[in-house]
Amino acid sequence: MQTLLDGGRHVYASRRRQLLLAGSLIALFLFSLTLLAEPDPDTGLKPVPSDYLWVVIPAGLLIAALAWRARKAKVVTNDKGVEIVRVVGREWIPWAALRRFEVHPTPGRQGFAVLARLDNEVLVKVWTEITIRPVRDRAAAKEVARAKAEALAVALEADRKARQAAALAPSG
Repeated sequence: MQTLLDGGRHVYASRRRQLLLAGSLIALFLFSLTLLAEPDPDTGLKPVPSDYLWVVIPAGLLIAALAWRARKAKVVTNDKGVEIVRVVGREWIPWAALRRFEVHPTPGRQGFAVLARLDNEVLVKVWTEITIRPVRDRAAAKEVARAKAEALAVALEADRKARQAAALAPSG
């Protein structure tokens, strides 16, 4: 996790995670293309390019756009709030609506998620930390994921408290 300070903005980003997301999208697309070389199980005929290019070309462009967006995934904080930039879309949470940051296990119990609890009790996912390797030592991998998620939650909470204190301090 890399924290950059950019003129009052804190950028929380993991280059490794961004590349993993982009690479996974591309690998899944290329793997799905291998199905085009398989003959039809009923007739034994292989498809000709005119049968699939009208789907493959737009899908390739979409995957390229999503891979580019995956390289931009990050969490940014500034004086007004938190911006969560995801692969598809972004979300803005003002500091006034944010109560605290929490760490919860993911639904599959494979990792941990950093969540923002809003004043209306809604939880917004900020970051998910899943450490799968080494498979032979799953308990240690889960502890690494928990430690990383808790470190991010502590950093975001400290950032939130510092910005709220600065906003309440008299200027003059």
